[in-house]
Amino acid sequence: PHTRPPRVTGSSTAPHWQAQLEAWGMARRSRYEGPTGIASVMLDAARRRGMASLTLMGQAPHYLQRTTNPAMRQALLSVVARLLDLELDVSPLDAAVQAFRTRCDQAVAQDAATRAYVRQLEQAYDATGNETPRPHRDDAFNPEQLMHELEDFLRQERERGAE
Repeated sequence: PHTRPPRVTGSSTAPHWQAQLEAWGMARRSRYEGPTGIASVMLDAARRRGMASLTLMGQAPHYLQRTTNPAMRQALLSVVARLLDLELDVSPLDAAVQAFRTRCDQAVAQDAATRAYVRQLEQAYDATGNETPRPHRDDAFNPEQLMHELEDFLRQERERGAE
């Protein structure tokens, strides 16, 4: 949910990176079976040629599709900096993260079914620790409708001069 810190997971064909991800509790093996994108094709081609790869994935709220998420940017940058042992100050993103969460809260507050769904996601997130929460959807929740409403809301906020 947008109300919680984004989780970042990853995997690597390089033993050193994989061990680091496992030590941090971030290593994940994909259970996805279905159509893939160009990233998967490239990773498979690299693996077949003996090239090492490292993949990081941020778990962003699915009901915020096609929305720039500064919390996800901050989380991914933090993990990359940690992996590469870099000093990287991501605090300049704090204000953008807070503004984004506030706008999302305002949009979610407009619909009872959406509020209930986000609460369900929060409970699943809090209960699962490092696992990916997968709560059951209420039939009253329409993620496509929420996505359009949230996009409209964020567009209106941007037009009014909000960040």
